[in-house]
Amino acid sequence: MLVGVGVDIVSVKRVEELINRFGERFLKKVLPEGYEYCLEKRRGELSGCVAARFALKEATVKALSQAGYRVGIKDVSVKGGGRGLSLTVKGLSPQLKLLYSISHEREFAVAVVNVIELQFPP
Repeated sequence: MLVGVGVDIVSVKRVEELINRFGERFLKKVLPEGYEYCLEKRRGELSGCVAARFALKEATVKALSQAGYRVGIKDVSVKGGGRGLSLTVKGLSPQLKLLYSISHEREFAVAVVNVIELQFPP
């Protein structure tokens, strides 16, 4: 059963400005667990890559909040990319499944997260 939905949109230009201003310090703060993927695999799209993953973190917090769970952005971990994109949440109930998608283009990055409560037979 669907119990929560979260969506977030991030300005790629704003992320690019923050990267230019604060460099790796900014990357380590907003994406400590997975910014290396964006540096290594997505060099020409660093800002979009980071923006999409940050949007995913925000959308996850919103979706779980809607489902009645309190988590902070630091509880959400995003690693890898493409088919290997991994989203984990510290302390997430095994009865919950997260379905998610991210995308970015020149100006914006967007993410959507659905929280599904698994129904087990009695």
